[in-house]
Amino acid sequence: MATDPVSGIESPEYESKLEEIFAEYPIPLAEHQLLKTADPNIAREEVSRALFPHELHLKGDTRRFEASIRNARLRAVSITVLAYGAEVELVAERADASFIVAHSLVGRATFSIGGQSVAVRPGTAAVSTPGKPIRIRWQPGSVMMVITIDRTAMEAEFETWVDAKPSVPLRFQPVVNVWDMPAASWWTAVDNLVEDLDSSTPMLRHPAAASVAERGLMVGLLLAMPHNYSSQLWEKPSPIGPEWLRRAVDLIEQLPHRTWTVPDLARASNTSTRALFDGFRRWLGTTPMDYQRQIRLRRAWIELRTADPSAETTVTAIASRLGFTNLGRFAAEYRRRFGELPSVTLQRGRDGY
Repeated sequence: MATDPVSGIESPEYESKLEEIFAEYPIPLAEHQLLKTADPNIAREEVSRALFPHELHLKGDTRRFEASIRNARLRAVSITVLAYGAEVELVAERADASFIVAHSLVGRATFSIGGQSVAVRPGTAAVSTPGKPIRIRWQPGSVMMVITIDRTAMEAEFETWVDAKPSVPLRFQPVVNVWDMPAASWWTAVDNLVEDLDSSTPMLRHPAAASVAERGLMVGLLLAMPHNYSSQLWEKPSPIGPEWLRRAVDLIEQLPHRTWTVPDLARASNTSTRALFDGFRRWLGTTPMDYQRQIRLRRAWIELRTADPSAETTVTAIASRLGFTNLGRFAAEYRRRFGELPSVTLQRGRDGY
């Protein structure tokens, strides 16, 4: 069927093997192949690690079963390209760990999310909120791109956009047209990220680039995909104090690792040292340096909680990258803020709870 591969390919029936499909269409993440297998048990184990724990049920002609799994993981964000050669059904009673967005590259699948059915085909995406049961009926020869975003990191990012910790959890609408704006802009960002991962020298190998890309995807998802707080996020926020104060706050949040002195921050914000102190006290109830310390602690918590279990991430590396020079003081401040040592947060993230 002659169809633009960028827009996806409708393919209700396939007689060919997955390798023929992959040869015909430019399926992404070729350098991130995890597994090709004809063993359903091995496929279930690998997909469970890449996405979420689930049961795998074979439907139809089980002799045609084969699976291809490609996966690229940053820290809080994982991108998986998944294909099955036979009709299968994935069943998860509760997918609690991640927010999930799935879009068809080839073929189709039916997602049942919390009792609502979503037909995922080129141009349509399914969005799953943690805690809801998922059932996916996969048509033979279909290839899906599945983006998972760690629940803890996503909710931490969301809380920075609302005035207080929300009383009702964030819940996304389960179906979205990927070609409509603003969702199309978010998928463009995903495509750009995947293109970089497919390059010979990906910029995302650098931790700073990966951190920015992940945060961009989380912010973009909050703004692009409908959810129960969309109208609140799109309301024009009330400005916090004068322009120079907003500039100072932006500098601290964008460059938390930089060792700002008050005179440096005042000059960069085009104000005086005294005005800077007074502005932070009046509008934010704190000092510039304490504000920076709290931003650093919050970023440290997110990085520790979402560190890649397969990487040799250490508390020292994260603290140093964020500008903490006295590790003992960092640990004490962290414990006062979050009720546990940073090493405990790191271990809990690795253990998945």
